[in-house]
Amino acid sequence: MQISVLLPSLGSPDRLARCFDALGAQTLPSDRFEVLYCTNEKAGTDQAARFRHVPSSATSLAARRNALLASAQGDALLFLADDVVPLPDCLEGHLNAQQALSGKPALVVGAAPAVIRLPDRLLDRVARETSLVSSLDQMEKHSASIERDWSFRNALFLNVSIRAMDAAGMRFDESGEHSEYADLEWAWRVTSARSLPVVYRPQIRVRHDSRIEPDAFLDREYSRGMQAYHMGLRYPRFAKALFGREIGQADELRYSRAFVEAERGLAEQLRQELFALAEVSSDSATPQAVESIYNEQSLLKRWTWRLGLIASANAARAVATSPLGLAA
Repeated sequence: MQISVLLPSLGSPDRLARCFDALGAQTLPSDRFEVLYCTNEKAGTDQAARFRHVPSSATSLAARRNALLASAQGDALLFLADDVVPLPDCLEGHLNAQQALSGKPALVVGAAPAVIRLPDRLLDRVARETSLVSSLDQMEKHSASIERDWSFRNALFLNVSIRAMDAAGMRFDESGEHSEYADLEWAWRVTSARSLPVVYRPQIRVRHDSRIEPDAFLDREYSRGMQAYHMGLRYPRFAKALFGREIGQADELRYSRAFVEAERGLAEQLRQELFALAEVSSDSATPQAVESIYNEQSLLKRWTWRLGLIASANAARAVATSPLGLAA
């Protein structure tokens, strides 16, 4: 069995170069893997010459992943993000995991602990040690349960592998209206169609070099809320599976509007506190304090997401009621 590493990039050449260096130092023999990367132009680093460039002018990760899928030749596929640094045995670990699961295939998620940058801020600790940004902390806490099915909701495309035969014919949705959910929608579709569990293998590791910033975090949650409304219209079964409810229905929107209005003052206070967390050292915070901050900031996260949901619903209603069918 051979493995294809699929590496779409919209980011900086420096990040990509670090990932290349790590991929060039793997314990897996070089004749057992290929690295395909997708950028506008061929990377100008020495390591890049060892890997295959798949050019694309597409401006979304989903479209670049589709280009890579069409070019991959391995029996297994490993999706990496360009801001991760794979540990030396990462590829070997994924290949061994896929071989061990050959009788009961699965989508395999590896660990992606954050790189700690200095100075280490309190916001960084909250992001690392709680579920404010991702579910990785929960997966780490329950990592001993190797047979647990984490479901598509936890298929984080930082460090994920799958058999090529299970991904065959499955393309990522390239629509800009659903870009925040393209990975999860793909994982839902594949795992549903192939009856695949999502398993976690903490020993297969990359280091994730991406620092959370308050404005980008809130922008992302607002964008996710906006896209959730459109996604609920286009993929109602997926949206129901992801959120556990009919996300675009009238009662959901009424609740969202009431929640946003009732918590507006508290949300503004929490927003100010979120930005302050990026200015405070993490040194003196206890684990209990970090958890308390997470519980508080979770409300701001939900509030911002619902604000985006309402904005999309209002825009859609304006189009529907405009005499010419255009946004008023």
